[in-house]
Amino acid sequence: MKNSGLAVLAVLIFMLAGPVMAAPLPLQMIVNNDSMQCARFLPGDECMDCTPPEGWEILGPYTSCPESYTLVTVNGNCKGLEREHCCTEKHSGASGDCTNLIKNDLAKECAFVTNASNGTVIDGWQRMPENATSSSWVCPLDYTWTTLAATIPDDAEQFGPVNVVSVKNDADYHVTSGNYVSGWTWLRQPGQSATWTFYNLPTDRKLYIYLAPLVTRPSGNGGGSGYSTDARITYATRTGSINSAVALKNMHPEFQMPADTMGWGYQTSGYLMIPADKIPLNGQITVTLAKLPNSEHVAVNKECCTIEYI
Repeated sequence: MKNSGLAVLAVLIFMLAGPVMAAPLPLQMIVNNDSMQCARFLPGDECMDCTPPEGWEILGPYTSCPESYTLVTVNGNCKGLEREHCCTEKHSGASGDCTNLIKNDLAKECAFVTNASNGTVIDGWQRMPENATSSSWVCPLDYTWTTLAATIPDDAEQFGPVNVVSVKNDADYHVTSGNYVSGWTWLRQPGQSATWTFYNLPTDRKLYIYLAPLVTRPSGNGGGSGYSTDARITYATRTGSINSAVALKNMHPEFQMPADTMGWGYQTSGYLMIPADKIPLNGQITVTLAKLPNSEHVAVNKECCTIEYI
């Protein structure tokens, strides 16, 4: 058994070899207490991170296989790292994650951008071809690395330095039952909600969820005038779901009155900031707005929620 473990180590080191031998991380002893098995595990190197399979626990680099346990060989779950060195031709180490690498052959430059496969690439730059693999798509040795702003999603509009991303596809907007009036759906009951899904967002900067729904406090059998209210916003992050109350502030507080203003002055606005380290790594964010109990009526449509960033 010990010889088989050394053989596996030799094969792994050979696979990681380059012009200069990479420095693999120390071998770890891992155990599966359910099956009473142990294995020597290579957690990766400078260009790849490997984790043990489900059910296996890391004991450490200098521990022995527990008595009565069987030494076996297992394969870990490995993921290449997005690093310049790991995506340069003839680099040492295992294959990196080079899917977001773009090249400029005229300037002889390489760069990483967010969501290169789906975003809009700047003129003169090329993304990884569909028939290429991440391990074969690397930066030539005579090219230099540079830093570019993240690609802009195809559905983003630019206003000076500000990018505004809207939902374009009907399938990415969903609203629960409500009263539909003139292009808006009114959320009148607690828990009624609307959901917007955004794609290909940058993951290297803070984002702002901007909301512009209509709000009114009903009077009699009809609507009243515009009011401010709070709503619950939920969105998923790379570490879990976040729930937050957002203040929707009326833009015409001077017209708040019991009388029905027939829709005039119903517009509100509110926003919520998402820190860069909370943005999901795939650049996808789904935002849900829900009516709170005892709050005013809120009207939503596909256009009243956007994501903005600089």
